[in-house]
Amino acid sequence: MQSQGFVIPVKQRWRQVYYGLGLLCYDLLSGRRKWGRTTALTRSELREKFPKVADQGAIGGLRYSDGKFDDVGLALSLAKASAEKGAVLVNHCSAVGINKNEGTITGVTVKDHFSGESHDIEARVVINACGPFGDALCRLDNPHHENRLQPSQGIHLVFDGEVMPGEDAVLIPKTDDGRILFAVPWMGKVLVGTTDTALDEVTPEPLAQEDEIDFVLDHANRHLGLQLKRSDIRSVFAGLRPLIKGRKDETSDLSRSHNVSMSSSGLINVRGGKWTTYRKMAEDTLAFIRRKKRLDFSPADTRYSRIVEGPLPDRIHVPEGTDELRSAVGKAVDEEMCATVEDFLARRFRTLFLDAKHAISLAPQVADLLAEAQGFSAEWAQQQTATFQQLAQGYLPKTS
Repeated sequence: MQSQGFVIPVKQRWRQVYYGLGLLCYDLLSGRRKWGRTTALTRSELREKFPKVADQGAIGGLRYSDGKFDDVGLALSLAKASAEKGAVLVNHCSAVGINKNEGTITGVTVKDHFSGESHDIEARVVINACGPFGDALCRLDNPHHENRLQPSQGIHLVFDGEVMPGEDAVLIPKTDDGRILFAVPWMGKVLVGTTDTALDEVTPEPLAQEDEIDFVLDHANRHLGLQLKRSDIRSVFAGLRPLIKGRKDETSDLSRSHNVSMSSSGLINVRGGKWTTYRKMAEDTLAFIRRKKRLDFSPADTRYSRIVEGPLPDRIHVPEGTDELRSAVGKAVDEEMCATVEDFLARRFRTLFLDAKHAISLAPQVADLLAEAQGFSAEWAQQQTATFQQLAQGYLPKTS
């Protein structure tokens, strides 16, 4: 976790006071754990940091600090920490059935996506922590299950770092749809977002909608004083929010909190939540299981448990030399369960999210090295290349 400065430009003095009071409360609630103190910026100070933003009529601004992290680095670190504690991890394997005895869950059937084989796994407790795909797993338990989630989608556009140089991010608190607009320095690029689009169904590879791209471009140009075009976009990607259904009309108003429940057959369902509360979600889930299942175990106290390693700053750029790339592929295969080109170029390194065209060009070489490292055929490498390049096309916006 690292500190990230955010600047909020304001056009009216009362807004500076309004947001300033809110951020002061934020500082007070953070106590000793706050990243830094909120400060007011004069118009000249704002202009020094972001001259184009200042030209949009801002009279000054506020600067506050928040935390940022590498989601992939944290996910890998948690996986490694879990393995060290005795967890058995599997990759490219999905649950295709739930097994029961007299109406009570006894385990799951999983399918290996590489071999096509299925395996039955017995379990005293089965936890459905599938995020936006939670309702689909519930239907394996109960075909008549009614959706409890209202998934929504947010998109991000990635531009070269020169678009908004500097170490601080810019945040516009309210756009036309009531959400925030941000431009954040990210791995040598600038990440601009986001939207909040309700979805009727979720897919493993969500795609940014054309009107979402237009929306973010329009608001970035309007509020940040930029002249961005679709041809400037290096990559565009979408993320899914597993929001719990409520009585709100807009997904932006739905709670980001989580809850834990149990079906009549004993399936434990963890719904909602977000990265910043993952430990709390785990603690609540274990406490719930202990109470509802009446199992005699003592949950581990993870308040002071350190993960294996922190974010991976060396994972921004894929090594260019053949030997260096071969070494990186070998490490990813041997130590991080990397199996496919997508694994490597999207979720061991971040190339697909930083520059989709560059990722497409690297795919054949990475596929060959993955085949070499795993003892697979040249035909497998060719198929992997084609599959990834087709996937990566969804990260490139239409320019005409």
